[in-house]
Amino acid sequence: MIYDEELTDLPAYTEWGYNTFGAYYDREVFISNESAVPAKAIVTDGSMSFVLNGHKGAYYYYDESNQMSLTLRLPGFLPDNYTGLIALNDTIIDLASPDCQVIIEIAGTPVESFSIISGGFQFKRAQHLFVDKMQVEVILSGYFEFRALINGQPVTITDGRFDVGIGPDNFYNY
Repeated sequence: MIYDEELTDLPAYTEWGYNTFGAYYDREVFISNESAVPAKAIVTDGSMSFVLNGHKGAYYYYDESNQMSLTLRLPGFLPDNYTGLIALNDTIIDLASPDCQVIIEIAGTPVESFSIISGGFQFKRAQHLFVDKMQVEVILSGYFEFRALINGQPVTITDGRFDVGIGPDNFYNY
């Protein structure tokens, strides 16, 4: 992982498909790790879910209680396969809009009382990755941050960035 020079707990923003992401969850890091597939795209029930899987807090060893996922659910966006994700290039999503849904899971349990106050999710760049003239994945890179009420308490996710590859192994349509 290439770390940010200023925010040294987070990966640097890149557009090379390094399969990393990170953000601050209040003052704790929420970051990709080696034990979970960092990103998945799942098309089902009339929407596409973009899922970031990692851990919250310091990471020295695997501990299931630190596992966390952030899901951005986009109703009506229904790509047939991973190549359709290229349509997300230069897209900004207002997370407070009723046209999207954000879900947070901690230790495998969805946060029940959760509402977005404000925030955005930007797919700054979506690009095809070819190896030996064969397309192998779409690289999605961008930024996110939001303010929310979680179990009645205000929480801020800041400085979020992602650089992940989505291909046949982590794109699902069912």
